[in-house]
Parts: sequence; structure tokens; C-alpha cells
Amino acid sequence: MIKSCVIGLSTIGQIHCESLLKLKKTSLSYVFDKNYKLSRKISKKFKCKTSNNFNIILKKKNIDLFVIASPTSTHDFYIMKLIKSKKIIYCEKPITMNNKNLDKIKRLIKRNKIKFGVGLNRRFAKEYISLKHKIKKKKVETIQIISKSANHNLNLSIRNGGLFFDKGYHFFDLACWLSNSLPKRIIVISKSISKDNFLNKGDFSDAIINMKFKNGTNVEFLFSRKCAVGNIEVIKIYGKGFFYNSDNYAVKKNLSMDFSIRHKESYLKCLKEFLEKKRPFLLNQSLIAQKICAKVLKKAVVE
Repeated sequence: MIKSCVIGLSTIGQIHCESLLKLKKTSLSYVFDKNYKLSRKISKKFKCKTSNNFNIILKKKNIDLFVIASPTSTHDFYIMKLIKSKKIIYCEKPITMNNKNLDKIKRLIKRNKIKFGVGLNRRFAKEYISLKHKIKKKKVETIQIISKSANHNLNLSIRNGGLFFDKGYHFFDLACWLSNSLPKRIIVISKSISKDNFLNKGDFSDAIINMKFKNGTNVEFLFSRKCAVGNIEVIKIYGKGFFYNSDNYAVKKNLSMDFSIRHKESYLKCLKEFLEKKRPFLLNQSLIAQKICAKVLKKAVVE
């Protein structure tokens, strides 16, 4: 039995708590959040322990697995401490707010033989797995990815890296996964269509992005922090003689729900897959997605 601790107890952190209790190989021993009042509340909810001092938990030799679900701005701090203590690490995306640290983190993971995974859970969502199977051995010409969210909390967006690192990360990864290729050209329109309150904080509320991939696939992205009908998340795939829409393979009642409801099962499946692997899990794919985020942000800034 792998004893674990979840760091960061917002919505996603609590989903991971539930997953760890459902999995046969794991138990939830500790939870931790900088908000100690929240830590105590969640520890009671899941019948586990907590502490107002992270180092106390870190020193527990029987706690092997740490799930990082705290704000992205805190990831570097926890990753470095956990690597030093030779712990198993499962980290929510993005890995870090500072892309300059990516290669250093990768080297430390390899040097210290750390089992490290990244939560690219959208790859495990029912509708996207169905799309992947449908396009197998087919020539994809165009992929359209639309993500509009009703929850447009500006402060939450900023602490998780902004529009492209917070929202875009998953969809840039899905584009690479579905196309089996990498982008060679990126065009971004964002500054001119974003709200002033986002721009004034160095973030963006909306974006239209076009990427030409090395294998010829054209991928179009439409992101927005506003949506009048709840939440929209859909991927459409076009090719000669075929068209697939991810909504046709999703649970219909969940289509306009928040991602934490719509894709809840994918968090469990992704974490389970990580625990069954011996090598780094989706690390290289995450590094690619994060570097794409940085390129998109750079182009958006100079638009």
C-alpha cells in the first residue's frame, strides 16, 4: 500500500483525495494546504491527518507519494523539496511557472531516479480517447479546439500561469497527441480581443491561435474566459471523407458542466496509469506542451 499526501486542497486537490481512496494501491494519509483551516476541514472530510508545517509531513518516512495540486506558483518549491527527499511525485500541470527551470527539474528527476508524473488527464477523457481511436490510420487535415469557461476568476488565472499555461496547456498537448506531430508555425491573436482587466494584470481573457504542424495538420484554437451558456469544450476533427465531434462521445448531461465534473473520471484514470508505470509518466509530453505555452505567450505579448 502506497501512503500518500495531497498538497493543495482546492477542487482538483480534493478530486485527487477521492481518487487515492478509490485506488487499491494507495491510501490517503495526509493532506496539506497553506490555509490550515482548510487543511483541517478536508482532513476531517477524508478521515486523514494534516499539519500546519509541511516539513513535518515531508519527514514522515512512510509517506511515499505526494500529489501536487497547489497553485502553479508554488510548484517549484514543493518539487525541489520532494526530489531532495526522494519521494514519488505526481504534479498537476503546469510543472513550473518558470520555463528556465524545466531542464533543471528534468535533470534532477533523472539523476535522483525519481518517479515523476504529470496530470495530463484530458488524454484519459472518454470523448478524446474515442476521437483518438476514430482517426487511427486516417489523414487528419484540420483540428478545431474550442474552450470557453463560465468561471473567469482573474486572480485564479494569474496564479496558475495565465490563459495559455492554465487553460491552453491541456489543449496544446491534446493537439500534439491527436495529430501525432509538433507545431512548426504559430499565429496568435489575443491582445486585441482580450478584456482590459486581464490585460492590466498581464494576462489574456481570449485568444485565437492557429498552428501548422510538421505533418501538415492545421490546428485552430479558440479560448475564452467568458461563456454565456456554462462551459464549452469541444474538439472537431476534419479529413477527406470524415468529420468527428467530441461532443458525440461525451456524457450529454455533462457537456456544459465545469471540467472538474465533466472530466472527473479522467483524473482517476490518469493517476492510476501513473502508479502502474515505472518510468517518468508524461514528463516529456508535458515539457513539450509547456514550451508551446511559452511560445504562444511570447507571440501574444508582441501582437
